[in-house]
Amino acid sequence: MQRRQLFERLQNEHEFDVVILGGGVNGACLYDTLCRYGYKVLLVDKDDFASGTSQSSGMMIWGGLLYLRNLDFSSIFKLSFDRDKIIQQKANWMAPEMIRYLPSAGIGRSKWWVQSGLWLYWLMGLGRRRSPRSENNFSELKLIKPGLTNGSLTYEEGFLNHSDARFVYRWIAPHRVSGQMALNHCILSGAFSATDKRWHLDVEDGIAGGRYQIRSKMIVNCAGVWTDQVNAKFGITSPFRHVFSKGVYLGIPRTEQHRSSLVFDLGEHDDVITYVPWGPISLWGPTETAVQDISEGLAASRQDVDYLLEHYARRFRNPISRRDIVSVRCGIRPLVVDSHYRENRYPLDLSRRQEVIQDLDQPWISCYGGKMTGCTRMASKALMLIKTSIAATAENFTANDTWESDLEQMEFPGLSQQVSSAAWCAQHELCCTLEDYLRRRTNIAQWIPRGGFGKDDSNTQTLKNIALELAHGNSILAAQLFETYRKKIMGDKEQPRMSMHRS
Repeated sequence: MQRRQLFERLQNEHEFDVVILGGGVNGACLYDTLCRYGYKVLLVDKDDFASGTSQSSGMMIWGGLLYLRNLDFSSIFKLSFDRDKIIQQKANWMAPEMIRYLPSAGIGRSKWWVQSGLWLYWLMGLGRRRSPRSENNFSELKLIKPGLTNGSLTYEEGFLNHSDARFVYRWIAPHRVSGQMALNHCILSGAFSATDKRWHLDVEDGIAGGRYQIRSKMIVNCAGVWTDQVNAKFGITSPFRHVFSKGVYLGIPRTEQHRSSLVFDLGEHDDVITYVPWGPISLWGPTETAVQDISEGLAASRQDVDYLLEHYARRFRNPISRRDIVSVRCGIRPLVVDSHYRENRYPLDLSRRQEVIQDLDQPWISCYGGKMTGCTRMASKALMLIKTSIAATAENFTANDTWESDLEQMEFPGLSQQVSSAAWCAQHELCCTLEDYLRRRTNIAQWIPRGGFGKDDSNTQTLKNIALELAHGNSILAAQLFETYRKKIMGDKEQPRMSMHRS
């Protein structure tokens, strides 16, 4: 169904049980949950789905191993359970894969200490994953500096089979029946009416223009790092708030020897740094940098890149330079603290807890924190609060779980594997802009330098053709789409030959 058709439906469908603000992983998973429970639901995102933190992960569904450092056993138990549950339920979206922890021969934790921690981690996951083991010979040794590591220890986590953005959209896509609708690139405003106990809301289409009036019994704020801003806009107070940590990954060309994910001791803050194979690139990172506000974390800085290049050079035989970087992933982690929190702690020292709280005066729920792994737990918490206040009113509970079965694919210059076609994404996946398509419906912008343009702008005409597909043949609109994306990619001030992506 095209986006235009959804807005035509919105002209007649004015009443919803729940409106969800934010189409990241938590909003998307809650949308899926409420739809399957028979609620009339509208999900609205001011940008594209998964255009915030949810598009900048390490592609891992993990149980929280690193939280052993501050004995956060509660988070580990919960995340390990959530990891194994979601791997079982969504086996076609992800798969368990082996990770290789490389104990340092010099700095960092001893091999015995790491091995003990991995066994404890496995036991806390109730032995549902493959048990840890020691391996001294592996292909990646040819990449690592001699004498740097003391063998390797393997354990198992879950990895997404496509991308984190695709993972988010897969929660949304099956639900297109009457009373269930997800809209991207929309701005929502309005207020609660004490007279009819409804939220009276205006939905503004940020692409084609137009305003639509709706009403809803409940609003759930799943805006991620923008949760506090959205609450303030609607006059909602909360006992919690977010503090922020910026995480940056470098995408670099993947070598033949890089077959498994590597974890190195960072040598700082008891932290680690990872080297993850993903299609034709390897992800190196992430950083963990406290930022005071969202604007500080929307792009990687020169210091972020220098930091990662330096740590790479310490560990690998062949260092890399800026010219080798294919892409940069930059995301902001929303970390939950009490509203009166004023400390300045290293972000990893803060608990990765979730908080879901309902306002005492108005039908409004706020979701704080959360991780890719724990999205189903967050949705369950919100569902329990909603069920105590609102009965489901949708007549059709059907979900089209086979919506990807007729997906069209195409070739893209420089990639050995096919990608979803632009025409199909425009027709079936609410794909409006070049960034929607190149960054989130496909991995082109992450796997091809300069956001898909290529090192020498060799793909310029290909991107113009894709823009025409997204514009349904409208050449004027296609030119606008292309120029907007070109300015975004070429406007990177950090390094002319490197693409930066807003998270």
